[in-house]
Amino acid sequence: MTDPTKPEAADEPLLSVRDLEKHYPIEAGLFSRQIGATKAVDGINFDVYPGETLGLVGESGCGKSTAATSIVRLEEPTGGEVLFNGSGRGRRERNDDGTHPHDVTRFDRTELKAFRRDVQMIFQDPSSSFDPRMTVGSAVAEMLLVHGMTDERRRRAIVEDLLERVGLSAADYNRYPHEFSGGQKQRLALARALVLNPELVIADEPVSALDVSVQAEVLSLIDDLQTEFDLSLLFISHDMSVIERVCDRVAVMYLGEIVEIGPIEDVFADPQHPYTEALLSSIPTPDPRIERERIELSGSVPDAADPPDGCRFHTRCHRVIQPEGIDLEQSNWRRLLDFRNRLAAETIDPESFQKDTPGEAGTRTDVTHDSAAGTAATGARIRAEFGLPERLSDRTAEQALSDAIERLAAGNVEAAAERLSSAFVTPCATTVPEDTDHGNGHRSSCLRHRTETESADSPPDDR
Repeated sequence: MTDPTKPEAADEPLLSVRDLEKHYPIEAGLFSRQIGATKAVDGINFDVYPGETLGLVGESGCGKSTAATSIVRLEEPTGGEVLFNGSGRGRRERNDDGTHPHDVTRFDRTELKAFRRDVQMIFQDPSSSFDPRMTVGSAVAEMLLVHGMTDERRRRAIVEDLLERVGLSAADYNRYPHEFSGGQKQRLALARALVLNPELVIADEPVSALDVSVQAEVLSLIDDLQTEFDLSLLFISHDMSVIERVCDRVAVMYLGEIVEIGPIEDVFADPQHPYTEALLSSIPTPDPRIERERIELSGSVPDAADPPDGCRFHTRCHRVIQPEGIDLEQSNWRRLLDFRNRLAAETIDPESFQKDTPGEAGTRTDVTHDSAAGTAATGARIRAEFGLPERLSDRTAEQALSDAIERLAAGNVEAAAERLSSAFVTPCATTVPEDTDHGNGHRSSCLRHRTETESADSPPDDR
């Protein structure tokens, strides 16, 4: 099975990730009984092809780094397959027990050691990945020693050559990590990753801790080294501008899932998932004449231990689908859902909206929830707090909102939450979206595409 996001004419993939999962158990009680799981990575699929760079992008906490460490088995995956076909090995049929002969998740210690010679990682903070008591030359050469090269002079010659290739000096061999800047340490990390001549390098946020000017130098170096050493690269970042600079394809990850994947030019020119749109809107433009709408996502990333039903992004999505019979301006619809969610989470204090207001002659009138004036004033404050208009354009929606505000003003948060929860159920919260193929290996998972397809396929109204 090959990645559907790659054109049919492409070579066989070097790395195939299939339904990869990494769940962390949540335990409680005297006997540490498991009561749940944090789904850091929850069934992701992608391929990395020979010579290409695939970007894996998303907010902090979405599972990118956990996916990387699970692929190389620094952490043991909970489920799925990681198929590696390096050194020209072709794809073979599955074993009699249904397992794949190249499945990294089933490698024994000997096979895993050979795999890690072909696949190397670069970490975000190079300072923490070097032993301060070892010279940098010894730290890089250690990889060769572990894999059987006992000739010290040969090891040193290889490392000194690599130091020069990454823009340092052979004389740096005997220096210690604290003597180098952040950018220089990342160059050292590159040298260490390349010393075994791997086929695939997994770079986990390799430039995020560097200044912008140093970032450009390191990214240019990575590009040059990839060509020189004929590398494949899995490049992990939260920065879409960096992804655009170095990658051929991009996979967008949210809350443990990949929501969009495709060629860089297609995804950046025509993003098909609302989360991708939001990420792209955050890229600064140096031209002040170009106006780009900044999409601000409401709320925070949900807890991976209790992800939302349906589409996991719907709790923050600026394009969340309205239920049948509701027709609101999309921005007001999002604000209404944010109000509903805050009520459901019981994070609203009714008393915070029940304050004194000025009277007619400059005096202050006590307007509590027991008076009509107090209810109206409280309702106005609630609408202002959540950016809702004085009156919604949709009659049904306005009635439900008014009822909820009245109940909240009376101090009954639970009843207010129930009124809005029963009135507004978006399809995005009840249906898990399936992948939609947009052509040229560009795919995304958003319920809007299914809805649009159904609308296009439905027969015209003859009335």
